[in-house]
Amino acid sequence: MANIVDVQPTIKWTGRQNRRHFLDWLVKENNITIMAEVGVRDGRTTFHLLDQNPNLRIFAIDKSVKGFYNNNISEKYKDRLIAIEAISIDGAQHIKNKSLDLVFIDADHSYNWVKKDIDAYKPKIKPGGYLTGHDIDYTGVNKAVNECVKHYDIGPNNVWFTKI
Repeated sequence: MANIVDVQPTIKWTGRQNRRHFLDWLVKENNITIMAEVGVRDGRTTFHLLDQNPNLRIFAIDKSVKGFYNNNISEKYKDRLIAIEAISIDGAQHIKNKSLDLVFIDADHSYNWVKKDIDAYKPKIKPGGYLTGHDIDYTGVNKAVNECVKHYDIGPNNVWFTKI
């Protein structure tokens, strides 16, 4: 079990206390059209964002895509969902630098991996885009974000985010 750090939101949020809904708001508020989710697991966040934002494309990176990707999903989302089966940092090699509006990191929560993910995906974000992630209350995530990101805010459900 991960060690937990006490963190408090730094922004006011009156919406549902779930990362999917907060990310949906961030996507809509900033006209985000292309993003990456690093660590997808069963795809709940990915599918919610795609369903709510018809102009959004998502690179969905996970060490196994079997938990969320199949022929039905491929047919439903077509080229709006690009599933990449790879360890998180290796998945970054499939994405051009400065091509994404937002990256959401929610893969391995250990300090070393979060630090590597931030380093691998930060160059992929366009100027003015967002670097975000989940579980800032986990010790490893908290330490890596505090070392790699100069300033960030905390939203609902322990989502951290910063504008690049």
